[in-house]
Amino acid sequence: MDKIEKLFNEFLACVKCLQTALNVSFGEALTETFDNLENGKIKVEMGAPDKETVAKLSQKYAALNYDALSQKVKVQIFTYLTLKAINEADLDANQMPTPPAIATIIAMIAQKLLPKKELAFVDPAIGSGNLLYAVINQLKSANHSKLDYQLAGIDNDEEMLNFADISAHLNNLKIDLYCQDALSPWLIAKPDVVISDLPVGYYPLDENAANFATKAEKGHSFAHLLLIEQIIKNLEPAGYAFLVVPKSILAGKVGADFMPWLTEKVCIRAIVELPDSMFQNKFNQKSVLVFQNHGEQVTNSEVLLTKLDSLKKQEDLIKLNVKLNEWYTNNIH
Repeated sequence: MDKIEKLFNEFLACVKCLQTALNVSFGEALTETFDNLENGKIKVEMGAPDKETVAKLSQKYAALNYDALSQKVKVQIFTYLTLKAINEADLDANQMPTPPAIATIIAMIAQKLLPKKELAFVDPAIGSGNLLYAVINQLKSANHSKLDYQLAGIDNDEEMLNFADISAHLNNLKIDLYCQDALSPWLIAKPDVVISDLPVGYYPLDENAANFATKAEKGHSFAHLLLIEQIIKNLEPAGYAFLVVPKSILAGKVGADFMPWLTEKVCIRAIVELPDSMFQNKFNQKSVLVFQNHGEQVTNSEVLLTKLDSLKKQEDLIKLNVKLNEWYTNNIH
């Protein structure tokens, strides 16, 4: 058993011990466990957990040697436990963390396009925060900078926001989190950058959907299309969006209606088709869509169009980087 697996099982035992004592969901126990560990004390409210459990947890926490663990290991363990919490609660597939390889692709493109200055980022479907935090960490690392990015996240699920809050803390990032429907008016200033793995499916509130140009003519509208429109409305002029979207909206019947509308509203910069092997069936296949909002000195350029066959080897990312550099030199720079 390797070190991470052993640690995972030790953390898991702590979470389950607290879950039983408090009679709460695995997700709630997970959030409270990391709160306890980060604060260095076990929270007791109205006698719960009881003294016996506090003593047991104190021993278990001491055995973790939490303060000696690296930030990377803490984030890794928390991510695995978050996945378990989502699976245990049988939550929506939209709430699963975005694979790290996708964050790397977005970070590579963002590094080329974004100005090297302090920027405001938002993820309007933040979930547990994995995608946004992974991209920000890679941008900070690549720029060798201490740029003080302003981060915000929106989600309508309070438990997911709790995960995002803990994860931000573990990543040493500050973020403002808002529990709301991202298709209602945003409570934040217009961001310079939006990064999001958009939830896919139908939006149930037809009355609200009626306010959007991308609404369906009959029945429920696609939430992912409405969200793209909402992002455009809320993005700063000349701001960028880096979105993980269903491949189906970029081509076929839906794309035939949607893409002409989108190309009028923004300047599309890149469409990167993700490997088929990343998805269980062709209906789930996704692409990375990058666009820039209209603004002063913003002009159309040739779109970076590419399909990735695999992301299993370092060479696959190197090939993408070569294409990206060529495209950037010829079209943007």
